[in-house]
Amino acid sequence: MSRPKSEPLGNATAPAEVEVPPENILPIVVPPLPEGLKALPHDQRREATAVWENLWTLGHGFYLPETDGYVVERYAVLQARRTHLLEILNAEDYTTIGSQGQQVAHPAARLLLDVEAKLLPLEQVLGLNPEARLRLGLAVAETKSKLDAFLDGD
Repeated sequence: MSRPKSEPLGNATAPAEVEVPPENILPIVVPPLPEGLKALPHDQRREATAVWENLWTLGHGFYLPETDGYVVERYAVLQARRTHLLEILNAEDYTTIGSQGQQVAHPAARLLLDVEAKLLPLEQVLGLNPEARLRLGLAVAETKSKLDAFLDGD
């Protein structure tokens, strides 16, 4: 049985429908990589770039490149340094032999403690933990399960 011409099967040349976001939603824009991140060694640059892009995506509409770029850059550099130090410690262990044959903390372990101490206040400033988000007044999306919505009569 053939279809009547009034019921076409489709038009392969018609453009696909594009979903347009609502006007009140800002597009996610990741600022260009700052020179400080570009100057890092390759493995650290890769890590810092991922952190940079992730933070701008997560902080979309909250962080401003003009005022927050340096803080986000510093956080990305420190995270890359932390990852690098962890790689060293995983390969060489957290202790080493000191000058008198005693076991001492690996120098990278001491550096790691310093880097992590610098990361904590930046996490607060950037709202990267639940307490900081509450303090900064950032909205946390509440989700309801389908069962909760049904039981509540929604």
